[in-house]
Amino acid sequence: MNNKFIIAIDQGSSTSRALAIDEKGHVAARASRALETRRQSNAGAQVTAEFDAWEMLTGQLDALFAVLAQVGAGNCAAISVASQRSTIVFWDRLTGRPVAPALSWQDGRAAEEAAQAEIAQETVHRLTGLYKTPFYSAPKIAWTLKNIPEAAQAARDGRLCVGPVASYIIWHLTGGKTFACDPTLAQRMLLLNISTFNWEPQLLQAFGIERGWLPQIKRTADDYGVFEHEGIQVPVRVCVGDQQAALCALRIVAGGACINYGTGAFFMRNTGSQRHLLPGLLTSVGAVASGTGEYLLEGPVNACGTAFAWLSEIGFSFSTDEMDALCESAKEPVWFLPALGGLGAPYWDFGAAPVLSGFSPRTQKADVVAGAVRAMALLLADIVFYAERFGIKSTEIKVTGGLSKCRSLLRAQADILQSRLLPCSESESTAAGAALLAAQGAGIDASQWETMRLLPPVEPHMDAEEAEDLFEQWHAFLNWCKLRK
Repeated sequence: MNNKFIIAIDQGSSTSRALAIDEKGHVAARASRALETRRQSNAGAQVTAEFDAWEMLTGQLDALFAVLAQVGAGNCAAISVASQRSTIVFWDRLTGRPVAPALSWQDGRAAEEAAQAEIAQETVHRLTGLYKTPFYSAPKIAWTLKNIPEAAQAARDGRLCVGPVASYIIWHLTGGKTFACDPTLAQRMLLLNISTFNWEPQLLQAFGIERGWLPQIKRTADDYGVFEHEGIQVPVRVCVGDQQAALCALRIVAGGACINYGTGAFFMRNTGSQRHLLPGLLTSVGAVASGTGEYLLEGPVNACGTAFAWLSEIGFSFSTDEMDALCESAKEPVWFLPALGGLGAPYWDFGAAPVLSGFSPRTQKADVVAGAVRAMALLLADIVFYAERFGIKSTEIKVTGGLSKCRSLLRAQADILQSRLLPCSESESTAAGAALLAAQGAGIDASQWETMRLLPPVEPHMDAEEAEDLFEQWHAFLNWCKLRK
């Protein structure tokens, strides 16, 4: 099969991306379009974050068409679609038009619906591997049907489709013929039984959700229909969550771990066929190419790139390209709790708010940036060390994501963990992993792909005693923040 490309669609929280990846794993073409997160100022104490679903779709299609114009649809073997996992889209199955805002995974307005659902937290964790929180889709669906009349009317009329972002994109790529998602995305709806890989009746009842609104569950690599462009048909062969796609690109096998620094940050460890349910961590499902796939232990940090963007918004303006230089010039880093949207694993404190402390007359912008970088590394270290308490150790961790290009962040992470990190050459790990899954289904040998070639490791330079002292100071700061609430 000569001159065949895999088109990887990656719908993130801030950009809509499309890449063409050739048979050797090289990125031959790419295009992206910015996506605006809409935030409301009158929604009370809850974090609000939503998208215009039609704007998201048109931006993604625009990026796709730009890539196809470069490589030609006739040279494409397959399309794979990856997306942010917990954002939920509501649309009319007759028109394909959205009937509500797409609520971002960061949106916390469904806190009351999560709390009121008549099902125990322990039961939710056992069934789904997740927790009953407003950041997963089921409470968001319940909130939307209470607060958005157009969505409620579509539900009453039997016209409502509710699904992850990738399902919405695939529905449109196939002209409404495919309404489906894979387990990595279905799980984030907080309705999937991760033992049976089916929608769970107990959860549907607890949140007042009808099975007919939801997508069919298929394997990650499967037949998702056909996209037709200028008379040429290209099969859609993959639907996958962004973090699991990144793990595929990094070739994380059982026992391996990675950190993905993006809008949020995620520590993930492949536990193979063993499903571990640990309080404070998530049990996620891996990409399912055949059979039932693998399980992952996951710890999310709710705000990573979002936290750095927030600092710029409140007056400490800087670009990611400046972060290393600013960190190197910092003299007295401040203490920062980047709790935009509360704290994720292992704390799950949704009432926490951002805190900046430790300012003096000598404080400069560089000290704020360095404090934010250090805070990100410390929050992730909290997750890694928490897992170690249960015997889940990670001596070598691969790192990826847009912010993995910040060497100061990786140095801080290696120092605090007292462990070497293995950065990857391609920060577009989500698209690369989605393409890898599609290549396997298209008969393309991807065993030698260099898309995720590793760069020289980042070694810890701080001695163990100093790292331990810093970690103690961090927890003293965390405890102080809790007392302020």
